[in-house]
Amino acid sequence: MPATDAKKAQLKQRFREMDKNKDGMLDFNEFLDLMQGLDTRTAHKLFEKCDTSGDGTISFDEFVDYIYETEKSRAGRTTEGRHARLRAMNEVSAESEDAGLWDRCQSVFDTYQGMDEKFEGKDLKKLCIDCKLFDRKFTKNDVDIVFAKHKTKGKNFIGFPEFQNCVRGIAQKKGVPTKVVQVAVSEREDVGIQQNATQADFVRFHDDKSTYTGAHVWNENHDGAGGADYKPGSRAERIKADTAVDHDAQEELPWDGVQQAFMAFCKGDDVLDGREFSQLCQDCGLFVRSKFTSADADIIFNKVKNRGERKIDYEQFKDACISVATKRGSSVADVQMAVMKAHGPSMHGATQADSVRFHDDKSLYTGSHAFNERHM
Repeated sequence: MPATDAKKAQLKQRFREMDKNKDGMLDFNEFLDLMQGLDTRTAHKLFEKCDTSGDGTISFDEFVDYIYETEKSRAGRTTEGRHARLRAMNEVSAESEDAGLWDRCQSVFDTYQGMDEKFEGKDLKKLCIDCKLFDRKFTKNDVDIVFAKHKTKGKNFIGFPEFQNCVRGIAQKKGVPTKVVQVAVSEREDVGIQQNATQADFVRFHDDKSTYTGAHVWNENHDGAGGADYKPGSRAERIKADTAVDHDAQEELPWDGVQQAFMAFCKGDDVLDGREFSQLCQDCGLFVRSKFTSADADIIFNKVKNRGERKIDYEQFKDACISVATKRGSSVADVQMAVMKAHGPSMHGATQADSVRFHDDKSLYTGSHAFNERHM
C-alpha cells in the first residue's frame, strides 16, 4: 500500500527530528515538542497510551501503532465503516447446504410466486407456514425482516437468488444447517400450496335438485335435473304425498264420539280455525312438555289444512289427531278418548257468580215475574 508507506516515511522523518539524543526513543520532553499545541496534562495521557511497554520512552513502532490504531477506530465510526460492519454481520453462509436440492426448491418457488411471477413477502410467509418453519427462534416477525434484508431496495418482490439467501437466513436464524430448511421447502414440490378454505354446509334447496321448480328445472346449468316428473305444480303434490297420514297403520277407536266433541268446539259451524284447534288441545289435556306444545299444534294444523285456507274440516281434524298422537308418542285411541271426555270447550278466565236465593229460587218470584215466560 504506497499511501501507507509514504505516511510511515514522513512519520519516521519527523520522529528522527524530535529524537535529539539519537537513541531511537522519545522521552516525554521530546514527545511534547513533537505534539505541539497540546497542554501538559493532555500530553501526559497521550504519552501513556503510546508507551505500551511502560519504560518511560516511546519507540518508533509504538508511536506508529498508536497512530494507525486511532485512524482505524475513526474509520470504523464513519458511514462506510458502519456499512462494512453491517455487511459482515448480515452475510449468510453458503456452507452446510445441499446444492442438489436447489432445483426442487426453485420448483416450489415458482409455485408460490403465483401467476404474476412475483414472489412477495406474503408468499414467503405462506411458504414458512406450510413448511412449519416457525418456532421460538424464528417467528412470523422474523420472516418479514429476512425478506426485507435480502430484497432489492425499492422493490417488494425477490428472485430465486434472493430466495436462496432467504433460505440461508432462515436457517441461520433457526440455528440449523441450511440443508434442513432446503429439505422442508423441497417437500412442498409434490404437495403444492395448502388451501385453508371453509367447506360449505349442505343446503337442501340448493343441493337437492329435485326441489327445483319453474324454469330452474330445465335450466341448462342444472341439466334438467328435475326431470319430467318435476313439472310446475307437482312439488305441492309431492309434499302432500310425503305428509299424508296412513289411517290403516294406526290403532283407532270409532270416530262418532270424536265428531260430536269436534262439533262442540266449532262454535256454530263445522270447521275449526287455528285458535280453536289450539284451545281444543289445551282443554283436552293433550299438551305434553318437551313433546307436544302449542307451537307443535300450530305446525300440525298448517300441515293438514288446505293451502290458502285458514280452517280445517272434520276429515282433516282426524288426520290432525293422528299427527298429535305421533308427536306425543301415544296411540290414536288415547287422543280420541281425551277429545271425547272434553265434550266441548271449557270456560277460561270467567268468574263463577255466587248463589243468590231471590234470583236462583224461582218459587220466590212474585207479581208478573211469577208468570213471565222467561222464568217458566
